[in-house]
Amino acid sequence: MIDPITYSELLAGDVIGNMYESFTGLDAEGNVVPSLATSWAAHDDNRGFRFHLRAGVSFHSGRKLTAADVKWSLEQLLIPGNRGGLNAKYAASIEGAGAVQSGDTEELSGVTAVDELTLDVRFREAEVLFPIYPIYIMDRGVVDEHGEDWPSEVSAGTGPFSFVEWRRGQVVRLEAHDEYWGGRPAIDGVDFLIVPSYETAISMYEAGELDLAMVEQPFTRRVVKDTRFEPELLMTPAARIQYLGMNQNLYEPFKDIRVREAICRAIDLDGLSRGLFHGTAAPLAGQITKGVAGYNPENRPVSYDPERARTLLAAAGYPGGEGMPPLVISAPEPNRLELAFYANQLKTELGIPIEVAVVERGTHLAAMNAGQVAFFPWAWSAAYPDGLYFLRDVWYGPSVYNRSRWQNDAFDTLIERAAETPDNESRYELYHQAERILLDDWGTCPTIVKMLVALEKPYVEGVTLGAFRFLPFANVTLVSAQMD
Repeated sequence: MIDPITYSELLAGDVIGNMYESFTGLDAEGNVVPSLATSWAAHDDNRGFRFHLRAGVSFHSGRKLTAADVKWSLEQLLIPGNRGGLNAKYAASIEGAGAVQSGDTEELSGVTAVDELTLDVRFREAEVLFPIYPIYIMDRGVVDEHGEDWPSEVSAGTGPFSFVEWRRGQVVRLEAHDEYWGGRPAIDGVDFLIVPSYETAISMYEAGELDLAMVEQPFTRRVVKDTRFEPELLMTPAARIQYLGMNQNLYEPFKDIRVREAICRAIDLDGLSRGLFHGTAAPLAGQITKGVAGYNPENRPVSYDPERARTLLAAAGYPGGEGMPPLVISAPEPNRLELAFYANQLKTELGIPIEVAVVERGTHLAAMNAGQVAFFPWAWSAAYPDGLYFLRDVWYGPSVYNRSRWQNDAFDTLIERAAETPDNESRYELYHQAERILLDDWGTCPTIVKMLVALEKPYVEGVTLGAFRFLPFANVTLVSAQMD
């Protein structure tokens, strides 16, 4: 998919992110930086922002970016017939969004173009992260020129590359945007080749048919172990937490903090990372990953300490696991090996009577969402670069995605305060306090963070693989060694 309105698929984002931009972007270190907005300020009542747009920005059509284009872009995400995708939810809290979504109007009352380069956005409630949301801004003249099916013909963005063609099943081709505000890219274009499998992609890379390839599980282990690839390997932690959920409502021993800590300390996270993932994962520290705003570098992974774990379990009244009700750890098929690892650790180190259940993904998701799964490994990927995506979605008491049903009033209060705090540093401090409550209460067991892995030919320079996959290829160059 290449439509920035209906966009709802991860791999499509690698393509679309080179054509479209938002108010902000990311730098090579994962920091949020100005993009189409040069500055913004919260309204006094904390229910809106005034944005100042970058002057002289050209769309791929040659027209200049204005505040009216931003207003139109937000409206397109909400109009029912447009089938807004992942980014539609970021516009849903704007005043007047409900009227647009219901079809009563196509004009979003909460967005005002103050002048050509100044925009006011008002919300029904505080929305302090709005400036960093990945909302693609589009050229409002594109429909008049190319009709409703314009995404198959042109791109309506401001990004470093513009759309050339999509030969389905073969390639999506982009070319350099000569008038890009950040300077014309050094390369003339990018071809995103569509291949039948990840294994085929690696073979094509080896044959010199690809300059750059993202490597997906389970091929990451094969690539990392192959010393031939070592000089060409790119690897970085993904913006994705993994954890063990312990539902205290369904398994009585989980109500005892000593049991929860014992389970966490009985898991050899280094062994898991090395043995099962061969270095393509690392023990996770806390519940915000490196490369995501609000990450606390002082957090450390849970130490593997089976002796302390056994002492804690005995103090809780379950020496050697004796007296514990049977426990089931469950997850879908792709997690089978992890399930076996966790079950073996808990049975061997603590004597817990535990069984493994491999379940169908849809059924498992529905059961977790309903709070009906007692013990499970799960993951949560960030959609935008701020730790609130992890803390609020996964651990905030009222969240529909709080699948383990852990709840703490002090934690919830901090999250509510953070959601209304526009100042970044003040908000990050609230994250750290809330995260500490979660970790000290052993409300979860942080397990691992998986690595994003890619292969890059030696003659390619300037590719950045960050926590949110590849950054746009605006600064990529090809050196002369390609001809050797």
